[in-house]
Amino acid sequence: MRIAVTGAGGFIGRALTISLADSGHEVLALDNNARGHLKSLPRHERIRPQGCDVLDTANLCEVTRGINAIYHLAYINGTKNFYTIPERILEVGILGTHNILKACLENKVPHFFLASSSEVYQQASLIPTPEEVEMKIPDILNPRYSYGGGKIACELLTVNYLRKSDTRWVIFRPHNVYGPQMGTDHVIPELIQKILSQKALTPSQTPVQLDIQGTGAETRAFIYIDDAIRAVETCTLKNQESGIYHLGVSDEIRIRDLISLLAKILDVTLSIKTSESPKGSTPRRCPDTSKLQKLGFRPEISLEEGLRRTAAWYRENQPQKETL
Repeated sequence: MRIAVTGAGGFIGRALTISLADSGHEVLALDNNARGHLKSLPRHERIRPQGCDVLDTANLCEVTRGINAIYHLAYINGTKNFYTIPERILEVGILGTHNILKACLENKVPHFFLASSSEVYQQASLIPTPEEVEMKIPDILNPRYSYGGGKIACELLTVNYLRKSDTRWVIFRPHNVYGPQMGTDHVIPELIQKILSQKALTPSQTPVQLDIQGTGAETRAFIYIDDAIRAVETCTLKNQESGIYHLGVSDEIRIRDLISLLAKILDVTLSIKTSESPKGSTPRRCPDTSKLQKLGFRPEISLEEGLRRTAAWYRENQPQKETL
């Protein structure tokens, strides 16, 4: 197939692009290089990188002619950005999705796959959370909800713009994907880099102080990037029905226990200093992945192994802070 991936220079988009190309697909890798960058993609005979902004409707219509499937991942993430540039998140998310759907319909693209988010649930009423649980925006005045609110709007656009078309659609909601080369604005790389930088400043035999947001009792369920990409391909390429699927694992872990695993891997003794969580943060998050499992998906990389691989990469590399 000829497949277009928006946001191909980002963490998940890059890994997906490479996997699709390795599987024999011709991949048009689209990104405006504002956060992720197409230069991070390896040279590959089946990958064609092309600068493209999802806010440019005419360009999107042009580049998606003759495409068999679109994976739409272009978005602005990173928790800090939720609070500092909510207007940009909404603009890129909602207008960008509107534009790519218009291009999809104009060019009669047979398959459209949208990357949504676990943030659509905010504080879910049921954990583990199935796909049918209500999505919500608890406080319209809190800029954090620009991200989750934008994703809800993207899902509404996808379902309703394609409702009367012949385009098959799949919405997948990632839950805490992690791994090497994922930037700096996510919990696992932030923790790794904090531990490594504090360790370098702390005398030997002295516990390393680690400042965290929240109490450490908050929970998440983390899926390693390789497993996440297999999950995406399972619900989009190995499945022939339209629908919504969680992308993740159901192994819930406290942040404090995650930190203990990282301390073991990085060979440090930690002294943890807690603080208040930002207003609107989620105390628990864990998906019910039954629908994905019914398609045959099983994760292969344990959390400890995934953390080892991720920590090793961040030890050897010093990623630049992402800017817009």
